[in-house]
Amino acid sequence: MEITDNQISLRSELKRKMIHLFSSVIPFSYYLLERKTMLSILIAMFIAMLVIDVLRVKNQKVKYLYIKFLGDILRRHETEKEKIFFTGGTYLIFAFLICVLIFEKNIAILSMFILIFCDTTAAIVGRKKGKHFIGQKTIEGSLAFFFTGIIILFLVIGIADLKFLFAGTIALFVTTLFELIPLNSIKSFKIDDNITIPVFFGIAFTLISNSNFLI
Repeated sequence: MEITDNQISLRSELKRKMIHLFSSVIPFSYYLLERKTMLSILIAMFIAMLVIDVLRVKNQKVKYLYIKFLGDILRRHETEKEKIFFTGGTYLIFAFLICVLIFEKNIAILSMFILIFCDTTAAIVGRKKGKHFIGQKTIEGSLAFFFTGIIILFLVIGIADLKFLFAGTIALFVTTLFELIPLNSIKSFKIDDNITIPVFFGIAFTLISNSNFLI
């Protein structure tokens, strides 16, 4: 869990994460929909989010309405005047789109769930209980991230497929370590964690589940 100068109040963080949790309707929907249909929906959503992001910077009326209804949950870089910075919601939809594009369906769904639920618990626990820091992140938040992921793995994969459960656990562990590394403190690395978390987990899970040592 990251603590930065863009920090918002705990109450606003909870509201932000509630929206985060609401996005779980997308991976749940993917269980029922074909890949082409899901891609069409996500592409449309992503384009809409891009248009809104541009308008809220360039158009004063849109900006006023955006700040009025969502201002308390926006981080400082999301309200930057001089540049068009995308909001966390735009990055979230883009991450979902990448997952559906490059991963097998079950891994894509699992990667989205990992982002939604693990990142949410990490943020809340890190804010309320975080005392041990690595850079701008907390050990407590990362532990919450990992154990939430374990619950998700058991719910989605179950104990019937021990090979993929084991692969998922390893992928989750390395993703937790990757998320803990303060990469955003490196000037040349500014990729939003809404993108890095699911993509890293999906790649790790794919490689590990297809590796020979699990056979």
